Amino acid sequence: MAHEKIVVGVDIGSTKIAVIAAQGTSSGSRQNNIEILGFSEVPVPVGAVINGSVENIKQVGSAIREALQEASLRSDLDIGVVNVSFSGTHVKVTSQSDGVIRPSASSGEEVTQRDVDQLVDDMYRAKIEPNYDVLHVLPMDFVVDNSMGIKEPVGRTGIKLGGNFLIVSANNQSIQRTKKSLADADQNLRCDKMVLGPLATSLAVLTDNEIKAGIALVDIGDHTTDLIIYQDRIIRHIATFPVGGRHITNDLALGCNIQYENAEQLKKQYGAALSADIPLNIEILVNYLAGRQPKPVLKKNIALIIEARLKEIAAMVYAEIIKSGYLDRLIGGIVLTGGSANIDEIELLFEKVTDMSVRVGYPENLERTAKADAVSNSSFSTAIGLAWAGLKSIDPRVKSVCKPATALTASVVQKEKPKEVKEPVKKNGGTFWDNINNIIGKKDDSLGDY
Repeated sequence: MAHEKIVVGVDIGSTKIAVIAAQGTSSGSRQNNIEILGFSEVPVPVGAVINGSVENIKQVGSAIREALQEASLRSDLDIGVVNVSFSGTHVKVTSQSDGVIRPSASSGEEVTQRDVDQLVDDMYRAKIEPNYDVLHVLPMDFVVDNSMGIKEPVGRTGIKLGGNFLIVSANNQSIQRTKKSLADADQNLRCDKMVLGPLATSLAVLTDNEIKAGIALVDIGDHTTDLIIYQDRIIRHIATFPVGGRHITNDLALGCNIQYENAEQLKKQYGAALSADIPLNIEILVNYLAGRQPKPVLKKNIALIIEARLKEIAAMVYAEIIKSGYLDRLIGGIVLTGGSANIDEIELLFEKVTDMSVRVGYPENLERTAKADAVSNSSFSTAIGLAWAGLKSIDPRVKSVCKPATALTASVVQKEKPKEVKEPVKKNGGTFWDNINNIIGKKDDSLGDY
């Protein structure tokens, strides 16, 4: 078993910053597992991140700094390069098509990987809404001359090469605030990739067999619920719904006439997705206000409130799956993740609403260590997926589906010349590699930075 490079994922969520430092392990040419070297989870103040978008740069920057320091101590690494998540209602997904005339086609040469990568690169200049940046170009299928629906174009002969793509774009002001929060955490920190949060999560919790057979990932976050549909190892559909775990907690706070913090505790400790089998006589005493007698709340009422909101979420997801046209092609059914996926019997509720097979997803393919056991839960799924994004391709048919990113741009750096950015290395000066080229890699700047 050979050692691979070290990667660090920083998941910027609405309630916390989660960091994972990991090292890939492989056997031969195949990537097998990752070893967790360090991790951390630091809360962010209420309102610092709203709907997945950074609103308070200083508060988020401080939380990132603390999280990186904690992960650095646990892993004994100097962290200089990270992969970062983005998400939220400001993210837009559109379908677009484009094609090019191959200059070498007249000589009868076959379509090359370079041709395909250049077609994808051109899509980063696709027409989108003003004040938005393209962050992902996800190929669905290709066209070579008059042959359509081609999955693998390399090796075919033809004059025209085209493709159908999902274009993921995000508000550039939101992205800049994310970059500035990274710069506030550490002026020398560099961002290698920015990855859509649920896309990163899918790398951590879905199996290769599920992605091939057809699967719908449902990530129930704090403010939003995200859906990603895979079929035949290709991302076919992405959608976001403006409802999530926070709405469940708000429902409990209003329904039980208690404070939000009490409602969150009730959801985590006593919440259930199905109310039918819960007896009517079970009461839970809630210390809802200092100096007052605890308030009794029926456990069945808690379940009834949670059940109603989850049925709404499940119905929206099911309607979107039908709309996508892939309902009958999702052999793997649904995988649930996110904080609210921990609610008892949630998979049974989704099965009843959608009539599909459902499981709750947790991080896969981790080397079994004490650190791995500590992060084998939904809180770290996205951060682990961000680490995977630095180790394996999201779509092996193309060079990359991520637009090259840097944490620091001309608008966020200070005037003095920045210090040299270091890749993650052992603090004692040693490394996990035998060759310096494996440590620093070679950065491809052909697409430019944004």
